[in-house]
Amino acid sequence: MNAEHFVCRWALLTLALGLGACQPTEDTPEADTALAEQSQSQISATVMRQRSDLIKAVLAAEPRVDNPLLWAGIANTETGMAFCYGELSPYECPGPYSSDCNGPIVAGYWDGACSARAGGLGMFQFDYPGTYDDTLRVYGTGILTVQGSITRAVQYVIDMAWNSPYTPYFPTWQDNYNWLNNIRVGGPSWDLWLGVLARHYNGKEWGTSEWAAVKAKYDAGTRAMLNLYGESYWYGTTPPPPPGTTCSPEGGLFCGNNGVPGDSNTLYVCKGGVPVVKQVCANGCNRAPAGQSDSCLSGSNPPKTCSCANGAYKNGNPIPQSLTYCGFRTCGSDNNLYECTTTNQWVNTGVACGGSCSCANGAHLNGTLINAADTSCHMEVCGGSNTFYECLGTSWSAVSGSYCRMN
Repeated sequence: MNAEHFVCRWALLTLALGLGACQPTEDTPEADTALAEQSQSQISATVMRQRSDLIKAVLAAEPRVDNPLLWAGIANTETGMAFCYGELSPYECPGPYSSDCNGPIVAGYWDGACSARAGGLGMFQFDYPGTYDDTLRVYGTGILTVQGSITRAVQYVIDMAWNSPYTPYFPTWQDNYNWLNNIRVGGPSWDLWLGVLARHYNGKEWGTSEWAAVKAKYDAGTRAMLNLYGESYWYGTTPPPPPGTTCSPEGGLFCGNNGVPGDSNTLYVCKGGVPVVKQVCANGCNRAPAGQSDSCLSGSNPPKTCSCANGAYKNGNPIPQSLTYCGFRTCGSDNNLYECTTTNQWVNTGVACGGSCSCANGAHLNGTLINAADTSCHMEVCGGSNTFYECLGTSWSAVSGSYCRMN
């Protein structure tokens, strides 16, 4: 790529982001990195797999590029897939609040004291000169969720490859996508890819000893993810989970905000890669050690009740507040699943919904019929025998072992 072409294309990108410069500098958005010798991820094998599955799901839904190992390699090299504060040791700071963490997102320690609020955010270490507020202004608050950060990282890497003076000249955007899709560990473009990451993602000057060292770290971090799950998982025979997948393993039990999004007083079961309501816990939900199933705390308190106003089905029809209860889920107009929680508020679960699902013959526990036109994928209602039912395809599927009640 000739330099003039690179400068013009980079200028368009930087103006769109409000960066105001025509060349990448040492303050690249992800220059704040948590590299292996400095820090160690504290996440469990289960969470590592969940986040890898979600990277695959996001890339599977992305029409332009589908090479999930590239993004997994970046996240593993940056933070060992750590996303929440407390998952990275020892050099981490508490970043802004994240609903996926039920607390602060992880922030890097390498831009000064935590009080400066200047480090990179999340497992992709999004970083813009200034404070966390400046980073969120440039990259958007979507990076405060795991799925949102992956989605934003996809676009950043696409733009990085397009604008770099070190990548091949791409006559069209499709040529850019094809180049990214064809990169393989140890393949013809592998060393170049590592160099581009070290230069633009980490901010090291091309050809320096620091640049070579960072290349080696990205190489090791990506190979580690390849070896962890195997080539078939990343590229071939293991089908990627559908978009919206947020949990694993299948049948696992989780308190909300402890490995799955949701109400912290509710116990969820992983079904088809999606957390569905199993039981609202009267005495709260017990968060078990990593690798063990969560459960409801025992006790004699009366069941919790929920009542959520101003709800609407995906088609816009209003949901009578009298029909709402703990665990009732509906798809919003933004194709996100919303749950009526013990805070008496509709909460965005972060699970994708909508699609072509339409389930007839549904009814709430009190006998009120559910119009099929109001149903959508992953909608959940409390039905007969005090059991939760989920709308999948054209039929209602009982959540095995679940318990529910209407207020």
